[in-house]
Amino acid sequence: MTKINTETETVVKKILPYLQRRGYDLSQDLDFETAVNTTDRYTKGYIDILVTLGKDKPLFLIEAKKISKTLTVKDRDQGLSYANSKGINVPFFVLTNGIDIHCYNTKTKTKIQWDGKSTEKIPTKEQLKAVIRTLKANPHETNIAISRDLSLPFRPGLPLRQLNALFYKCHSAIRKIEKNEEYAFSDFSKLLFLKLLEEKADIESDFVLPYSYRFHELAQKPASEADQVKDSVLSMIESIIDQRAYGAVLQDKIKLKNPKAFQYIIKELSGVSFYDCSLDSKGAAFEYFVRATLKGKKLGQYFTPRELVQTMLAIVGRKKIANAVISNSEGLKILDPACGTGGFLVFLMQETIAQVTDMLKSREITKATCEKAKKTIKETIFFGSDANEGVAASAKMNMIIAGDGHTNIQREDSLAVSAKNWNINTPDCDLILTNPPFGTSESESLSNADRAQFPIQSSKGQYLFLQKMILALKPGSGEICTVIDEGVLNTESGAPLRKWILQQCRLKAVVSLPNETFKPNKINVKSSLLFLERRETPDLEFEETYKITISKIESLGYLGSGEKIRGFESSKFFDEIATKLLDQDGKAHRAGYNWEAFDVSSSRLCKDKTNRFDFKYWNTEVRTQIKNLKNAGGVSIKELNLITTARGSSPSAENYVDEEDGYALVVKSGSNISRQGKIIKDEADYIEKSVYDEYVEKSTEQKSNLNLIEKGDVLLSSTGDGTLGKCAVYDLDTPAIADGHVTIIRPDLDKVDPYYLCDYLRLGFGSVQITRSYTGSTGMIELTPDQVDNIVVDLKESKQAQKQLSKKLRALEDKYLKTLEDANELQTQAANLMQLV
Repeated sequence: MTKINTETETVVKKILPYLQRRGYDLSQDLDFETAVNTTDRYTKGYIDILVTLGKDKPLFLIEAKKISKTLTVKDRDQGLSYANSKGINVPFFVLTNGIDIHCYNTKTKTKIQWDGKSTEKIPTKEQLKAVIRTLKANPHETNIAISRDLSLPFRPGLPLRQLNALFYKCHSAIRKIEKNEEYAFSDFSKLLFLKLLEEKADIESDFVLPYSYRFHELAQKPASEADQVKDSVLSMIESIIDQRAYGAVLQDKIKLKNPKAFQYIIKELSGVSFYDCSLDSKGAAFEYFVRATLKGKKLGQYFTPRELVQTMLAIVGRKKIANAVISNSEGLKILDPACGTGGFLVFLMQETIAQVTDMLKSREITKATCEKAKKTIKETIFFGSDANEGVAASAKMNMIIAGDGHTNIQREDSLAVSAKNWNINTPDCDLILTNPPFGTSESESLSNADRAQFPIQSSKGQYLFLQKMILALKPGSGEICTVIDEGVLNTESGAPLRKWILQQCRLKAVVSLPNETFKPNKINVKSSLLFLERRETPDLEFEETYKITISKIESLGYLGSGEKIRGFESSKFFDEIATKLLDQDGKAHRAGYNWEAFDVSSSRLCKDKTNRFDFKYWNTEVRTQIKNLKNAGGVSIKELNLITTARGSSPSAENYVDEEDGYALVVKSGSNISRQGKIIKDEADYIEKSVYDEYVEKSTEQKSNLNLIEKGDVLLSSTGDGTLGKCAVYDLDTPAIADGHVTIIRPDLDKVDPYYLCDYLRLGFGSVQITRSYTGSTGMIELTPDQVDNIVVDLKESKQAQKQLSKKLRALEDKYLKTLEDANELQTQAANLMQLV
C-alpha cells in the first residue's frame, strides 16, 4: 500500500472534515494537487487544495504542511508564491499544519482578521461570497466581516492513540490534583459533554446553547483565573439543567473541587474537535475511562469494535431499520440491554439517519418523509440499558450528541424483573443487538422474583441475558444478533440452554469471530455471533426443518494490537457478509474475502446429543474426513483402550514431596508432558508410597484403574490453552499416577503401537479431531473422556508401518531440538564475546 506524504495526511485527516462542516462539497468545490509555475525560487510545485466552487477561476488556496510542524515565514512565502502564480492569482490563501490555520491577504502578506478577531477559521461556503466581494472592492483589506460569525475556531480531530493519550492525561490530572479518582469518569464525562454540546451548536443551526461561554475562550485564561473557569463551568451546567429537557444527565452534582482540575481539563478538551474524531476512537477512549475507574467491579463492560458492529448490521440487514421506518412500521423498537457507553446505539442511529438521507438524495422518498423518519429514528426507536450509573449517563450523553434519543437510555439492571426497557410479559422488541458482559455471576444480584423470569436456571450472566433477550422479542418476527462467549455454544453445562433456544427460535446463523476480536481491549476470549429469530410458537418436538448457516470470519481488518491491517478491503468484506454469507441457495460450503460458511440442517443439530452450535464442531470438511476414515476401517479410541477412558485424580497439594522422598511420580499436563511426546521428570512432584498404596486400594475396591499409570500408557493433556492436546507415552519404570488434567489411554498392543497413537493424537488427524471436539472458550477449554473415546484412529496397514512412521517423525523432532540447542549455544557465545569487548 502506497504511503501518503505528510502534507496529504494533513489535508485528508484534518482539513477535509473541517471544510465539509463549513459547507464545501469535497468533490465539486475543490481541486487537489494542482501544478503551478511560480516566478521566484519555488519554480515548480503543487497546490494542496484549490477552492474553485466549480468555476474556472479559483477563489483561494490552502497550503498544507506536516501535521504539527511549526509554521514559518518561509512557509507563508511559499503559499504567497502559489497565490500569485500564473493562472491562480487568488486574493487570499490559507496556511495550515493541521493544528493551526492562518489566513493571509495575498497583497499585504499579513493575517486576515475575521470580524476583528484573529480567529483560526476558514470562511464557510456561504460567507466566501461576501469575502471575495470585500477583497475585490479593497484588495488590501485585512479585517473582513463574515456576518458576525460565532462559529468555533478550527480544531483538529485526533486518531485513536492520541485521543486515548488525551483521556489518559485528563484522568491522571484528576487523580493527581483531586487526590481522588472515584468520580473521575462521571465528572470528566460531564465536562466532555459540555464540549460536545458546544460542537453540536456549532454544526446545527437550530441548536442554541443557553450560555455564551466557550471552551477555547476559557482555555486562554491564566492560572490566576482558574476560579473563574470553575465558576463558568458550573454556571454552564446549571443553565442546561434549568433550560434543557436532557439536563437530567447533569443533575448529579459534579464532584471536582479544585479549580486547577477544571482549568486543566478545559484546556485539554478545547484543543480537539470531537466531531471530527471517528466514532470508533471516541468509543475506545470512553472505554479507557470505564476500565480505569471501574476496574475490579466485575461489571463486564468493554468497547465493541466498530468493525464488529458493522459486521453484525451486515448480518441482520444493512437497510432493515431504515426500510422499516420508511414503511411506517408501528412501534419499532431496537434494544441494547447492555449498552455500555452507547457504541452500538450511536452507530446504528447515525447509520440509519445517513441511509434515510441517501434515500432522499436519490429521490426514493420525499423531503417530508425523510424529516419524519429522522424524527422517529432520533426519538422513538433506540433503547439502551446499563447497570452502572456513570456508564449509563455517558450513553445518554452520546445519544444526545448523535441525535437526542437519550430519553430511552435507562440506568437499570437489565436482568431484574423491574427493568423498564424490556419485560418478558410484554415482548415488544423487534431487534436486539448487543455484546452482553462475559463471565459475570448473577447469583447475589437477583431476587427470587428476578430468577423466576428464566426457564433455564443459572447464575451465569450470559445464560440469563440470552433467555431474556428471546423472551422479550416479538413472537414470529423479533430478531437477536449478539456476541457470545464460545463456551456457551459448546459446553456440556450449556446443552439445556441450547436445546431451549432451538425450541424457542430459528437459529439463522452462528459466526465464529477471529481470536483477536477483543484483544485491543486486553480481553482474550474466543467469541462468536448468534443470529436468532423468535418463533411464533415454540417448536418443542423439533418438527420444523430448515438450514442453519455456520460460518467463520478470518479477520475484521485489524490486528490484536488494534492497528488496522494495511490493504484490508473493508467495503468488499462488509458487502460479502451482507450478500453472500447467508446465501443458502448457492453452494453448501462457500467462502469469500476473509470468511467461509456452510449450512447444516436443523434436524441434524437438534438430533445431536450435545446440540452444539460452534463452527469447529460442525466443520463439514473435518466431519467428512472422519466419516471417510470410519468407512475405511478407522477405529475409535474407545475400541482401542483396554481400560475405561478417564482422567486421573489430583492428590492434595499437601501430599506432594520431592523425588528423594517420593515413591510415585505425579504426571501433570502442563509440566510433565512435552510437545515432542516425552515425559519430563525435571522438577516433578511425587507422592509417598503410603499415598500411592491408597490409590491402589481404591482401584481394587472400585474395580477401575482410577489414576494409576502403567508403562506403555498414552497420556493426553485434556485441559487448558497451550497444554490441551499434548501427548506422551509413559515409558519410565517409576510408578506413577495422573493428575486430574490428564486422560489415560491403555492401548491394545495387538492393534496399535502406543508411540504411533501418541503421535497421531498430537500431530496427526487426531489433533484435528481434538481441536474439533474440545469445549469451553479461551482459558477454560477441556476435552472430556467421552470426546476422547470418539476420536477415530487411522491404523495404517500394519503395526510395523505405524512404528516406522513414528520412529521417523521422532528422529526429525530430535534433530529439531538439537538444532535449537546448538542455536542457543551460539547465541550465548556471541553474547559472551560481546561482553569481552
